[in-house]
Amino acid sequence: MTRLALALAFLTAALGITFGTFTASGADSYGYVSQADLWLQRTLIIDEPLADEAPWRNANWTLTPFGYRPGDRRGTMVPTYSPGLPMVMAAFKAVGGPNAVYYVVPLLGALTVWLTFVLGRRLAGPLAGLLAATALLASPAFLFQLMWPMSDVPAAAWWLLAILLAIRGTTWSFAAAGLAAAVAVLTRPNLVVLVVPLLAFVVTRPTRMRDRYRAAALFTCAMLPGAIGVGAINRHLYESAFNSGYGSFSTIYASAHFWPNLLNYAAWLLGTQTPFICFGAAAPLLFHRRGDSQARSIAVLSLGFSVIVVASYLWYTPFSDWTYLRFLLPAFPLMLALAASVFVLVASGRPQWKVAAVTALAATLAVWGVWVGRSAFHVRADEARYVAAGRIGAGLPDNAVILSNQHSGSLRYYAGRITMRFEWLDPDMYVPALEYFDRLSRPVYVVLEDWEREIFRSRYGAVSDLSWLDRPPLLLAGQRVYFYAIPSTGHGVRP
Repeated sequence: MTRLALALAFLTAALGITFGTFTASGADSYGYVSQADLWLQRTLIIDEPLADEAPWRNANWTLTPFGYRPGDRRGTMVPTYSPGLPMVMAAFKAVGGPNAVYYVVPLLGALTVWLTFVLGRRLAGPLAGLLAATALLASPAFLFQLMWPMSDVPAAAWWLLAILLAIRGTTWSFAAAGLAAAVAVLTRPNLVVLVVPLLAFVVTRPTRMRDRYRAAALFTCAMLPGAIGVGAINRHLYESAFNSGYGSFSTIYASAHFWPNLLNYAAWLLGTQTPFICFGAAAPLLFHRRGDSQARSIAVLSLGFSVIVVASYLWYTPFSDWTYLRFLLPAFPLMLALAASVFVLVASGRPQWKVAAVTALAATLAVWGVWVGRSAFHVRADEARYVAAGRIGAGLPDNAVILSNQHSGSLRYYAGRITMRFEWLDPDMYVPALEYFDRLSRPVYVVLEDWEREIFRSRYGAVSDLSWLDRPPLLLAGQRVYFYAIPSTGHGVRP
């Protein structure tokens, strides 16, 4: 069983490396990958002098790509995303070169699958562990996020590692659990509340009161640098330790989000994971009846931990796609390990029959999960257009300014050109901005995804002649990314 679990872990890494994107694309991927570079450069604040000089409204926002926001000082920008994953990426890049940043998520995904096996084995034996690891790897949400350089899989890995280290119950494992929790908090700060059930579990592990105080102190002292680091970085970038790159608490959470999120997450969980994931709710009672107090305490921790993860997002800004189950990924290994344990323990019959039942269930979950999450295997090919667009953008004049949204970050990363997000450029500021660049003799280009062309037309069609949108594009990347040169307004001479 152990060898099969190791094979699953290796398969996880192989899938992430083979089918995952190695591209700083869109908002999230670009935001994390580019921030890793900032950590290596030892600064998180980027100067954008043009924003300090531009005369239109929201100049700082227009000149800030996806994944960033304007800094406290005009003419600067700062990262939006939490620092944990970029810090790990920076370490990988320092050792392994530019592409090493893209190995972080596949490797942590492999670690998560292996640790899920370890947890299931601890609860109900290797058969349960193998079933849980298979179910996690085939989980559509996990499989899809395995392909992206984003923080969802890493957050799950660090929290699961912290839990398993706490379960070990030794002096140094409590300290190591605290360190893992610290990295988890740096990776996904809004889940810092998960420290509470984990600390409560740590306190109950030793039998002597004196040892309990020591365990709590070791765990807390090792975990605190993560929370303090997040607060210090937030204070440095966003004026307050309690603000984040996404804004203040009141702008992210609202009571009106509760019911839409509850209904969405419930439907998505059952639709992608099947009702199997609900089996784990019976684990504490089952272990209690079997007289296994240690397994029961682990099951109670796992259930409590999972409930808090879900609750953390019930008041969060709602989304409309099942892929946002990624927010709940820290709970998946625990829920699946509990569900697998319940199934294995209640399955009756001879050992070979139990193996057959587990094998059949694992195969069913794998087929269903891969089918639902099959889009994961197209991620690398789909995201390649960002690199193609960047190569084309690198051929534009050095002083070019590019209006874009979706490619606002990747064109900076791969082409080294200034970009402007047109979603922040108000229609009445569109022509004045073009006239400003005409006076500076800076050519302006527009780079749009195919679905962005009508958005651009509807935004500016009433204030400017956009007939050039109906002509063949100047350049085309991957049949989906269109390059246009905006004609001069006559207020200056463009090269």
